[in-house]
Amino acid sequence: MLQEETNPFRLKQRRKKILETAHRIAVVGLRPDPIYKSYALTQKLIEYGLDIAPVISNCESILGCARYGRVADIPEPIDIVQFYTDGKADMMQAALDAVQKGAKAFWIENDEASYDVRSLLKDGGVCLVECESLQKEYEQHLTDCVTPPAVSSGDQPRHVAERMTRHPITVTPQSSIQTALEMMKKGHFRHLPVVDEHNRLLGMFSDRDLRLFQPSPTLEVNEVALEQFCATPVGEVATSNPVSITPDATLEEAAKLMLRWKVESLPVVAGDDHVVGIITSSDLLREGLARSEPKHHQH
Repeated sequence: MLQEETNPFRLKQRRKKILETAHRIAVVGLRPDPIYKSYALTQKLIEYGLDIAPVISNCESILGCARYGRVADIPEPIDIVQFYTDGKADMMQAALDAVQKGAKAFWIENDEASYDVRSLLKDGGVCLVECESLQKEYEQHLTDCVTPPAVSSGDQPRHVAERMTRHPITVTPQSSIQTALEMMKKGHFRHLPVVDEHNRLLGMFSDRDLRLFQPSPTLEVNEVALEQFCATPVGEVATSNPVSITPDATLEEAAKLMLRWKVESLPVVAGDDHVVGIITSSDLLREGLARSEPKHHQH
């Protein structure tokens, strides 16, 4: 919740106002591995057109953005400092830097602030948000706060490459179900392309495949059976020869394929079936929102 704000309407308006005017975000505690939530959510913020300044050590750049050692090292003004506690960063140091940089908000993605941090931000006039997803907030207010991808005045078709998630997390057929589940949990997604050693598409593993394969909840499963289930190779469970699409296909074609085959995602392949992305039904819904926004303002 926002610091010392109890009126739900005012809380919503204050948060919305911050999002409307915020363009540059420092992300502290970002993990460089794509399987982590912080990586996937930061990637989405970049796709929304926001200016991201990663604060992370031990790498030169991440997600195409130059990284910084501290928020204080960022030369430009900062609107929001987004903080992930799982990155082991120093929250107090980040809060001090946020006050010195004149940030509008200190946004703790997955935890709460300590008493000292809370007091520091209050005295510095920095709005505190706790246990809330910044990406979800932007998604909720997408048509008001984020500049959507350009849409032509006519009916120019949009292509899969413009909406897909690039370089998705993948697994091999030999990966265990346990490994796949851990990846899905950390990345907050429900579909994993299954590839060979050359990144060529072999199948798709999803939560639906898992539900079809796992033991019935009405049966008593002993510990040995559960261990065997978790150790089962993904290749024995995944859907083989899945429906796929190319980056230059239109979004309309992608939607028709999803409806025809009753799937919620499509692996995107190029060349010799090399996986270059993935597009989901959620991506198509966001495209629909982006297209409907200009019409909405005409009323």
